Amino acid sequence: MQVIVQKYGGSSVSTAEKIRAVAERVVQLRRENHAVVVVVSAMGDSTDDLLELARQVGSAPAARDLDMLLSTGETVSAALLSLAIQSLGQKAVSLSASQCGIITNDVHSNARILEVRPDRIKKELARGAVVVIPGFQGVTVQQEITTLGRGGSDTTAVAIAAALGAESCQICTDVEGVYNADPRIVPEAEALSELGAREMQELAWHGAQVVKAEAVEFAKTNGVAIVVRSAFAGGPGTLIPAESSVFRPHPREVAGVTGRKDLMRISLNGSSPNGSQRDEIFAAVSKYDLIFGGLSGNGEASELFISNLEIPDPDAFTAELGPRFNGAIKLTGDLGAVSLVGFGLGSRPAALLDALRVLEKENVPVIKSFTGRESLTFIMPRSLVDQSVKRLHRVFVDKQESS
Repeated sequence: MQVIVQKYGGSSVSTAEKIRAVAERVVQLRRENHAVVVVVSAMGDSTDDLLELARQVGSAPAARDLDMLLSTGETVSAALLSLAIQSLGQKAVSLSASQCGIITNDVHSNARILEVRPDRIKKELARGAVVVIPGFQGVTVQQEITTLGRGGSDTTAVAIAAALGAESCQICTDVEGVYNADPRIVPEAEALSELGAREMQELAWHGAQVVKAEAVEFAKTNGVAIVVRSAFAGGPGTLIPAESSVFRPHPREVAGVTGRKDLMRISLNGSSPNGSQRDEIFAAVSKYDLIFGGLSGNGEASELFISNLEIPDPDAFTAELGPRFNGAIKLTGDLGAVSLVGFGLGSRPAALLDALRVLEKENVPVIKSFTGRESLTFIMPRSLVDQSVKRLHRVFVDKQESS
């Protein structure tokens, strides 16, 4: 019997009615003679609500206890979905991350999965039960509860699929698949039937929220195929195939354009931080995602761009960090980035120049630009991200206008 792993996001399990609808879909899949594992996120905005409660009871919540608190959201979803499946006459069991053997490192709020020991999952599947697992969380070898950062339920699902040798890992969300731009910003954006893992990883890393970048990396490393599809509609979704030697047509020059609005710039004045201060600055931001950055020698300034999504209170973080390194660093918030993603796109200088020209015509001040093997990225004020996504999509994806 082939195993299928499904992941349902918070919007798909936000109410009792939606949980029952997910249960019906899962039971139907089980009746089609599949072994089924379901990974769930917390209901709706409950994670944000728990964060707000933590701020109300203490101004600087400890990372260890914050993980303990936030992990309860997914645990609630898992238990409720298991109960809903049982009410339909199908055996089901909800398990904790510890019971599933999801072992992580000890970086609270942004942990990484090191190993999955799926013995209990296999035992429950063997007796015909649907296994429901809380996403977003794990446990260290010292039995400390950790969380995996925003979108971590995607990583949980892929890791479980890899450990079980699953037929596929289905990321069930509120859209029909992966689009070549956010359809809420670009109404004419199109869903893609298939997308390479490298392009998907770049899109995710640069702001497409449909799948977490780390989950795609995990899938690529472990040979797991991902299907991104609607939680309730019947469409095929977008296939992100496992890498193989099978011939595939050359991908489109530009697979999509995406934006993110969560960047904070940390500028290190080259002449100010001594070696000890520099090390302390890096220690202060080490558990947060470094999106872009570089260090300079010879007294020149260096810049780091980090995501503020994993910082429980960005305002408090900024207020504390600035004075602590007075004169050595400068913090700039309200920044975003827009990225064009395509196979080998970052290796083509003409594409970089064309994109810069489009943004100049749009009067968008580009603070910094970066190239990756599959991407071109432009840092800009947060308020101009949506406008830039629309324009670049028209020129490079729709090709309705020239650069």
